[in-house]
Amino acid sequence: MSNSNSSSLIPFKHIVGTLGLFAVFGFLALVLSGFAGRESIEEREYKGAFSSEVTEARWANREEIDAAQAKLFDADKVSKALAAIAKSPAAPSESAIVVPGSPTFLKQMKEQSAADTEKEAAPEPAKPKDAPPAKEEKK
Repeated sequence: MSNSNSSSLIPFKHIVGTLGLFAVFGFLALVLSGFAGRESIEEREYKGAFSSEVTEARWANREEIDAAQAKLFDADKVSKALAAIAKSPAAPSESAIVVPGSPTFLKQMKEQSAADTEKEAAPEPAKPKDAPPAKEEKK
């Protein structure tokens, strides 16, 4: 007797089903993103969302900002600075961070465990004998 359902097709069905589910969600995302208006300000102004005065004021603001940013940015200075950085990178500095498993780390662990064993081996300080016993409080 043979089994008509082949078990070798089950993983294939799962894979195809999963890809189909992703395709459905992708299509839904595409449809929903179409409703979310990706129009530029100019297109919205053309369709009547803004008045022409508002659009002109925005363009004037943008030109003013572009001019101010152009004054601050000097391409020659930036290229010279990048060339200087590329020629002489900063020397690596010593770090206090120790890499686990390194010889320094292992040395520090041995020192720490030796200090811990010394603390455990040290006797507790003696209590003074002349101290009077504590009195109990009466209620």
